[in-house]
Amino acid sequence: MEEMRNILRRLLVAMGFTQTTMARNGEEALALLTSRPFDIVLCDWNMPKMSGRVLLEKVRADPKISLLPFVMITGENTASQVKSAIQGGVTDFIIKPFTAVSLEQRITHALENAPLLAPWPTSDPG
Repeated sequence: MEEMRNILRRLLVAMGFTQTTMARNGEEALALLTSRPFDIVLCDWNMPKMSGRVLLEKVRADPKISLLPFVMITGENTASQVKSAIQGGVTDFIIKPFTAVSLEQRITHALENAPLLAPWPTSDPG
C-alpha cells in the first residue's frame, strides 16, 4: 500500500537512511534487487503480483542476493506464517503496528548480524 510505503520511508529518513527505494509489488522489488546492490530488504508479507514469502524464496535462491538481510513486515503473525518465513530464511519479523523504535531496533539487529556479502559485480574491469 502506498500509504504504508510513505510512512516507512519517512521513518527510515528520520533514522538517517537517506537512500531508500520502494517497490509497488513483489515483481518490481525482485527486479530492483537484481539490478543493483542493496543493504537490506524490508518487505511486506502481502503484496500484489508476488507475495513477500515468494519474494523471500526468490531472493534466497539467487546467489547474487541470497545473503541480503531480509526483514518481513506483516500484520499476520500466525504460527504457520512465522514458521514458513523462518524456513524460507527470513532474517527478522516486524509485526504491524510497530513503533519507530522497534523498527530501528530490528533493522539495526538485521544489519549487525548479516553475513558479509561479496562485492557487487561491476562492469568496470579496473
